[in-house]
Amino acid sequence: MKKKIYLIRHAQSEANAATDLDNPNSYYDARLTNLGKDQTLKTRKKLVNVNFDLMISSPLTRTLQTFSLIFPKPINNTIVLPLVREHLDHSCDVGRQPETLKREFPHFDLSSLKEFWWNNDKLIEEKAINQESIEDLDVRVEKFKKWIYQREEQTIAVISHGTFISRIIGFHLNNCEYEIWEPKNL
Repeated sequence: MKKKIYLIRHAQSEANAATDLDNPNSYYDARLTNLGKDQTLKTRKKLVNVNFDLMISSPLTRTLQTFSLIFPKPINNTIVLPLVREHLDHSCDVGRQPETLKREFPHFDLSSLKEFWWNNDKLIEEKAINQESIEDLDVRVEKFKKWIYQREEQTIAVISHGTFISRIIGFHLNNCEYEIWEPKNL
């Protein structure tokens, strides 16, 4: 049986709707808009009959919110995986510390998150935007592909981000769209 990886881009966030994405005052770890919340309901209907063996989410708030709305009753095998976070390029890609996320998302196991997970676990000024090179993103994408290939699960949901997903499938998805990726042997 071939693996089927449902690569799901998060729903519209405040940063996606922004006219000035580089305004660092407003978009740190951006949340979903009302339109984004509506988008999740449509995607939930499309995926309701898919039996996932594993569910994965990026630790950024917009992905955790998207996950919670698409999968209100997640399976036990759910992983919050910093490897699938967005390309660190703007304020909206700066995450929050695990203890802060845990207060808002108590139903997720965040115990594997380290401080500054959005900056490869390296200490920085909390709101610094340490831009990640596209080469570093591609290294992270390759690590993710190898990680997926080594998993036993066959049908996997991954809630991630536009640029991260595009480095796997070669094009950008719209908010809350998904593409089924069938990884070849790595």
